[in-house]
Amino acid sequence: MVSSLLLLWIATLSTGETRDRFAQETGLDVDLINVIKLDVGDTELTIVFVFINERTFSSDISERLRQVLLPYVGRNAIYVNPSIQAVLAEFDVAPLDLIAIQDNAVIAPTADAWIEITPGFVGGRFEVNPSGPGQGSGSEGIVVLEDAIDSARPFKLSYQGQAVTFDIGSAATAAVVTGPATGNVAPDVPPLDTIATLEDILTQDEFSDASMAGLFGLDPALVRTIHLSQHGEDLRLLFVRIEEGVRESALGDELLGTLEPFVGTGAVMVWAFTGTGATFSPWHLYVNQGTNWPVGLFSNPFIELTEGFSRSVILEAGKLVAGLFQLPSKVDASQSFAIYYGTSKVTYP
Repeated sequence: MVSSLLLLWIATLSTGETRDRFAQETGLDVDLINVIKLDVGDTELTIVFVFINERTFSSDISERLRQVLLPYVGRNAIYVNPSIQAVLAEFDVAPLDLIAIQDNAVIAPTADAWIEITPGFVGGRFEVNPSGPGQGSGSEGIVVLEDAIDSARPFKLSYQGQAVTFDIGSAATAAVVTGPATGNVAPDVPPLDTIATLEDILTQDEFSDASMAGLFGLDPALVRTIHLSQHGEDLRLLFVRIEEGVRESALGDELLGTLEPFVGTGAVMVWAFTGTGATFSPWHLYVNQGTNWPVGLFSNPFIELTEGFSRSVILEAGKLVAGLFQLPSKVDASQSFAIYYGTSKVTYP
């Protein structure tokens, strides 16, 4: 049942929690959230709005919802979740009545702008909250505004005369990354512009674990590669475990200095390069060790080595992005594990 995607969010709102409490309990930045409450036929309807950007995935979001929302990053899309405390199969809610307002312009999204997560969402179909009928019922959908708004500036969403304002980026959103072994907060890392000089190496015909380890003077046990070539797109991913051996490599003094605080903390460096232009997002990575562990299940795991790594969705031709992510805390780095990107994987050791 698709309405199971936001158990905590629906249940939290059914108890009348405020926007700030909602943000606290879900781990979402408060600037990404807004809530409308109104009476419809003596029933209180709560509508949750969540703006979809890369920070949305640093919350207590379910893996299933993560996969549903990922394609809409960078498209000015908003997750919409109406719910009530009663259990009904249908309710008098009309998503097509939602409008967006920015400056003096009123934008009325057409039916084509809506994506139904719950089948029948646009027509007011509701499903029982899977946490139990005591938590009521609701539905889920996405409205995609694309270029109709500029999310860098404030805008409003209005439904049946009630409006809420979004000011994306207004909240303090400094992410912390915790090492699974030490529990220490990782230091801030400035973007490395000079890493772009490595692009030529990643374009070589021989792109393999052994060739990349040899070129960078790395222990082959630390290096893995994935080469994806399909539908006219060519994407190359290089993975390097940040262990003792990197200190003796030929990665360069500036990069080695940046990596030093992460040696032995369970961090993995990943570079993504495309010569053709390709779709790439680090949020598609996950770790398998008997169980699938998505990166960033409860916090943003990424540290950018090039600006925009964690926000990457579409890479231009000739573009290289690089960053670090730390293994999920429940992964034992001393045992064998696999890192997946989509259906492709690399295995350590």
